[in-house]
Amino acid sequence: MALIGALGDITFHVSRNAIKTFDNMKWESGAKYASHDVHLQAPKLEYTGIESDNISFDMSFSVFYGIDPVREINNIARARITGEVMRLVIGNKIYGRRWVITKTSKDLEKFDNRGNLLSAKINISLQAYN
Repeated sequence: MALIGALGDITFHVSRNAIKTFDNMKWESGAKYASHDVHLQAPKLEYTGIESDNISFDMSFSVFYGIDPVREINNIARARITGEVMRLVIGNKIYGRRWVITKTSKDLEKFDNRGNLLSAKINISLQAYN
């Protein structure tokens, strides 16, 4: 198995029997400004600090690639519900400091004739935990 990285206990890996990776990663950063009205002039901006960084990415799970979608979705939900604080590591690099899962969106794509989930896609939103 080739380990690509991890978000806490959630691993990203590929092997002959399983594929569990991410796509479409986006990292957003911002600054905060207050706007002060000035009589007969344009408003003046005042820098007040930074916003928390946010990362989002997609993961696809399929029994056809050796991954149980229900188990993976439940593992991610557990981390979100319990407020688990995690490190994001890709390769041997740590991205940011610590992160929490703030939101997930799931596409349940394919089911078999018995109602078993065969494939799903999940979007995971992280926020920097300071």
